[in-house]
Parts: sequence; structure tokens; C-alpha cells
Amino acid sequence: MLSIITITFNNYDELVKTLNSIPVSDSIESVIVNGGSCEKTKEFLKNYHGKSITEKDNGIADAFNKGIKISSGDFIMFLNSGDVLLNKSYLNVSQKILHDKNDLDFIHSNLLFIDEKGNELLMKPQMKSLGRGMPFFHPTMIVRRNLFEKIGLFNDKFKIAMDFDWIVRLKKYGSMGNYINADPVVKMDGTGKSVVSESVALKECFEILKTNKYLTLKNIYGYFIRYTLYISRVLMVKLGFGKYLTSMKKIKHS
Repeated sequence: MLSIITITFNNYDELVKTLNSIPVSDSIESVIVNGGSCEKTKEFLKNYHGKSITEKDNGIADAFNKGIKISSGDFIMFLNSGDVLLNKSYLNVSQKILHDKNDLDFIHSNLLFIDEKGNELLMKPQMKSLGRGMPFFHPTMIVRRNLFEKIGLFNDKFKIAMDFDWIVRLKKYGSMGNYINADPVVKMDGTGKSVVSESVALKECFEILKTNKYLTLKNIYGYFIRYTLYISRVLMVKLGFGKYLTSMKKIKHS
């Protein structure tokens, strides 16, 4: 059984779009964690075929953890409200690999990211130093349930980088994954992400590396590059070179 956890907060249309992309199957359990007060969402969930919970939460990490606790699958995937599953066969392929290879703890793949300008960018995991950020794309990851028992749930201390914190702990534990290099399996809507949230994420990521004693020379150098690129993007936008930045991103992720 694969449990696909979807968290939502007052975005009914995005939730329906996400759920419509998930195949209905006896081997797939859909779990909805609703932290908002949207009446359309509440009414929809009354007759939804999957599991659901509606109550206030303490942020994204807390919502993730609630979904894990009420899920029952051997494998877990997080597909947030607004994300769209593009490749349904990816679910079966990933589960088969995990069934056949007991030394693997997770599967991950490529992502189609919609930026703030609405551009579709093909994103491949950088898998470099942890200082550069997430080595895998969280929405594409299918992980063994027992990983949460081994390394813990998401830390609700972090408001944005809780997935990075979990990945750092996963790396410390020595978990092994399998990368499927194919067409993007998930489309992620990033149009709501702001410069402010990125700056907060950078601060949280540094704290996470420090707390986990991962401030190695390699990770410090990687973080320096990441921070420098962030500052460069902010300056380009402020100086009126935003369209050139968009063109550069298109070329990089073409």
C-alpha cells in the first residue's frame, strides 16, 4: 500500500486538481489533512473515498506529521494541494523497486516547476553538497514508512525548511535512494513563493546544518554559493534585469 498525503489550507480548487491526478486503486491510499476553514473543502471531504482530517495545525510540518500518523501504507508520498502527478506509472514502478531492493529506502525523480512568472522549468535533483539545499525533490520522493520510525517525524520548529531538516537526518542515518531519470513525474506550482520566504528558508537551512553538525567545508562552500546566487537574483530584479533572469532560468532548465 502506498499512502499519498495531501495537505491543504483554504485552497479548494488546487486540492481538487491534485486529487484528480491521483489514480484510484486498492493499492493507493489518499490521505487529506485540511487545516483551513473553507466550507467547500469541508463539504467535499464528507464524501471523499480516502482518509481525511480537518482541524487547525501548527504549520506545514505539523500537518505532514498528522498525515503520517493516520496513514497506513508501507510507503509514503507527499503531494501537496496544487501539485499534480504527471506520471501515474511512477507509483507502481517505485513500489516494485522498493519491494525488490531491501537496501533502498526511497525513490526520487525529476520535477516540473512552475515559477513565479508561470514558466515551466524542468528540474533535476542537484545531488551535490547539502549546503546547496535539497538534494532531492520532496514531491517526487516515495519513502519507506519505517524511515519515520528510525529518524523521526518532521520538526515543526521550522516553518519552511522542515523537509530539508528531515533530509539531513536521512543522510546522517545513511539511507540509500534510487534516482529515476525520466520525464518529470510531478508538476509543482511555485507561483506563490516569495523572496521573503526564500530568505527565511536560507536561514533555517543554515541552522539545520549547524544543529546536525553538518557545517563541513564542502557544505559551507555550497551554502556560500547558494546564498550568493540568491543575492544575485534579488539584485537583478531590483535593478530591472528580471527578464534576463527569467531567460537564464529557461536556458538552464530547458
